[in-house]
Amino acid sequence: MTTQLPANLKVINSRAYTGNSDPANKPRAGMDEFIRQAIRIGAGAFFNLGSWGQRNMRGSETEISVHACGRAVDLGYTKDDKHPNANRKGTTAFIETCVANANILGIECVLDYFPQSFGRGWRCDRQGWQKYTKATIHGAPGGLWYHVEINPHMADNPNAVKQAFEKVWPVIPN
Repeated sequence: MTTQLPANLKVINSRAYTGNSDPANKPRAGMDEFIRQAIRIGAGAFFNLGSWGQRNMRGSETEISVHACGRAVDLGYTKDDKHPNANRKGTTAFIETCVANANILGIECVLDYFPQSFGRGWRCDRQGWQKYTKATIHGAPGGLWYHVEINPHMADNPNAVKQAFEKVWPVIPN
């Protein structure tokens, strides 16, 4: 496991990144609520590819995934019979609103596996996107999902998640 990375004092609104320092033995109620709220707001643009699971990071034999901490979800946008309205444009719009309001929503990390050549990542300790210039995230380029991590407080507090979503999206978009 990694240790928590501190906030970057040179970055306005920077927060500490928890990483995989808090494994969980079951799903966490706030993460489940985050997924419900996200799916509701997304209105079919994406779907839950998976959240809690006891596993290592993809491509690692030693580091546990943040999914094993119960604070991560993969939001897929592959259009198929079951998800006829799934699309990258709508998913990206949702994600951009999330990162613009990351401190309210408790978002710590977002990984985008699609962009060439190596994907990109947003983190709370830098409050911005970084385009990867070497193989950094397993599944990039071309992955048709976003990976989203929330902080431990939100992962354990479904009411805080609901309140945060209502603050960011006071009216459900059409």
